[in-house]
Amino acid sequence: MTSPEFSRLRSGVTVAALTVTGILAVGQTYVVLGLIDSMAEGLNVPASAVTAATTVFGIAYACGFLVSGPLAGRFGAKRVLLLGLVCASVAALAAAAPTSMTAELAVRAVQGFVTAAFAPCALVYVAQHFPARLRTFATTALTTAFLASAVVMPLIAGPAAQLWGWRGVFLASGMALAGCAVVLALTLTGGTVGSVPVAQAFLVLPRVIFRGRMVALYLATAAVLASYVALFTALQLSDSAAVADVPGGLQGLRIAALPALVLATVAASFVHSVPARRRAVAGFLLAAISAAMITMHSTTVVVAGGVIVFAAAIALAAPALVACIVELAEPAETAGATAWYGAFMFLGGSIGPVIASPARSGNPTVAALLVLAVTLLGAILVSVATQPMPGCDTACQSRRREASVVS
Repeated sequence: MTSPEFSRLRSGVTVAALTVTGILAVGQTYVVLGLIDSMAEGLNVPASAVTAATTVFGIAYACGFLVSGPLAGRFGAKRVLLLGLVCASVAALAAAAPTSMTAELAVRAVQGFVTAAFAPCALVYVAQHFPARLRTFATTALTTAFLASAVVMPLIAGPAAQLWGWRGVFLASGMALAGCAVVLALTLTGGTVGSVPVAQAFLVLPRVIFRGRMVALYLATAAVLASYVALFTALQLSDSAAVADVPGGLQGLRIAALPALVLATVAASFVHSVPARRRAVAGFLLAAISAAMITMHSTTVVVAGGVIVFAAAIALAAPALVACIVELAEPAETAGATAWYGAFMFLGGSIGPVIASPARSGNPTVAALLVLAVTLLGAILVSVATQPMPGCDTACQSRRREASVVS
């Protein structure tokens, strides 16, 4: 193989490994949703108490983003990513051991904190090591994996729990994460290690978050997962006949959305030349249109089509937002900027069920209208945040973007 051919092969293997790892790592947030009955029986607690294991994991996960991001800037994305995966593997194995719900929650909190190292480090690695064409594809593959994990992991965990029990699922997760760490150790190349002290590396977090443009983009980031979670939660709470008529019900709709996520990843190879700002705004507007379709019609075909288009639109907006954030960040702030991206993404996910709450009271249309409003707000925030900077012409902004990507 020639050097360019080998480079392309290595890049392809790296993207595939990062994507699979993304489903496994982020999917640890949702894996408990497929183990509720098994864990409730094994730990002798009500099924409602088991869901707290997901909440605890999510809170610790968001906090872990804000630690791993600056550490990636100081010690290099590859080192922190691999160390985080090793710790995540051990934590997943440990999650199989507790005999009480209290102990399980404590282990899940640790698991969430250490597993959080993967996502921001993976995004930083892609921004630093991939050329523009592959960078758009790789970022889309990663963010799509994060979204798809909410469907894939519970779907796998349920049948696996019937075969191996809930402890066996955690043991399998730990071994799978360890295998991913080995593959990534072989495929990831080394990166630049920062020279600033660790304490100074963490100062990037307040520097980034106190800029108005960045705050607007982070609020738009929260809107991505908030609208995604809210829509599916509203459909679940509404008891809609249109959803019930879909083969498999709501789970069937979730599975039907997976091909749309895959197609969004494939499409990324062809839209890398489109500015990230336009891709993000287009994604939000397309999501708003599909939410409007779901609001105005109650037929199964329209609702199913609207959900599929909505999923594809969110898959388009999420990686474009990462690109916008990296472009606006200073060269030395890429790791901290992506850390905030992850934290706000999962903050939005926790807000999603609140947005969908009117559906619980028999008002699914109100919930769908709120989803519509959130997606439109996301489009507005991106448009405002990415307006040309005063005193900086097109060439100036181009140089700034190049510097941010190289960093």
